[in-house]
Amino acid sequence: MCIRTEAPPLVQLESRDRATILVHFYRAMVGRADIWRMRMDATTNWAIGTTAAVVSFALGNAALPHYAVLLASLLTGCFLMLEARRLTFYHLFQQRVLLLERALVRPALHDGATIESDADVLAQLDPQLGATVPTMPILKAVARRLRRVYVYLFAAQWLAWMLKLSAHPEPATSVREAISRASMAGVPGPVCFAASIVALGAAVAVALTMGGVDRRKA
Repeated sequence: MCIRTEAPPLVQLESRDRATILVHFYRAMVGRADIWRMRMDATTNWAIGTTAAVVSFALGNAALPHYAVLLASLLTGCFLMLEARRLTFYHLFQQRVLLLERALVRPALHDGATIESDADVLAQLDPQLGATVPTMPILKAVARRLRRVYVYLFAAQWLAWMLKLSAHPEPATSVREAISRASMAGVPGPVCFAASIVALGAAVAVALTMGGVDRRKA
């Protein structure tokens, strides 16, 4: 025996009901954006703390091999990817907040303005509702976090690595001697040094060319 259930009746929302829903939705989006912003800050703090700890320990112990400094770079790279992913979610909720501000708050500042005057702005939210899919590409997020924080961390780690090579196990007498100490796993020092220059240059290039322009600066 098949039991047929009737669809629930549709309820027509009044203007005040729509306004209430949008106000609560706006508050929820602000809360989510704040949460993802705090998560990004936490990852940045991890990267900075790890860099400070590893560099201090490596430079303070002459017996420690030079590639211990590169451990900070490896961990920083992991933090960069994690923070870039968090940025994509922060960007999603931040864009929703900005759209609602344009559609609701801005008209409210002018007499006689209505929500329908910015219906095109509200229509941009419709495809996003019911799903949490970031709209920012991960490569763009990586570039932005590099530009903001991580390229400076990588540069500081590279300088600390060079200082380690020139100072330990004993002060180097020339630049060539310091570079020759950069050998790792059978790879000659000049090759490792050149690879580090290429990697740092690639990070700078990505930061400068793939991050786009921040809207607040445009």
